Amino acid sequence: MTYTELCREVRGANLVLVGIGEDLDGDLDGFYQSLSELLQKKDYFIVTLKDRDSLEKAGLSSEQITAPLQEGEDAASWDRYLNWLGFTLNQNLCILELGVGFQRPEAIRFPFEKTCYFNRKSRYIRVHDRFWQLSAEIADRGVSVEQQPTVLFTEGRKEEAR
Repeated sequence: MTYTELCREVRGANLVLVGIGEDLDGDLDGFYQSLSELLQKKDYFIVTLKDRDSLEKAGLSSEQITAPLQEGEDAASWDRYLNWLGFTLNQNLCILELGVGFQRPEAIRFPFEKTCYFNRKSRYIRVHDRFWQLSAEIADRGVSVEQQPTVLFTEGRKEEAR
C-alpha cells in the first residue's frame, strides 16, 4: 500500500480510529504533521502510546486524543474515546494502526482488532516494520504494510507534493 492509497482509504471512511504505538520511530514531527493533514475534516479519535503533546502541537484536537498509559492522563479522555467508539459500530470505519508492537498489545493492537472483527464495514490498515501481519479473522478487510509508519508518511507526502 502506498501513502496515496492510504489517503484514499481514510478519505473514503466516515470515521477514522488511529492507534500510535511504542515502536513508532524516525521523523516524528513530520509524521505528526502528515497525520494532522490527513485527518483534517474527518471524524477521528487517536489512541497513543507516544507523545500526546506533539500530536496537539501538530494541530490535532486534544479532545480527540487519549494516551492511556501516560502519567497525568485523566480518565475523561478515555471515557470520550469509549463514547466515540460506541458510535462506530456498523459505520464505515478506517482503522489505522501505526507502529504498534507487543509491549502493550492490550492498549491498542487487541482492542482495535476486536473493533474491526465486530464492525463488518471497517477497514484495517496496519503499518509496522516488524509486526505487520494481520490476524486471520480480519485479514479479508485489512492491509498490512511492512514499513516504519514515519517513512511511509513522510516519503509519501513528499511524493504527493511533486
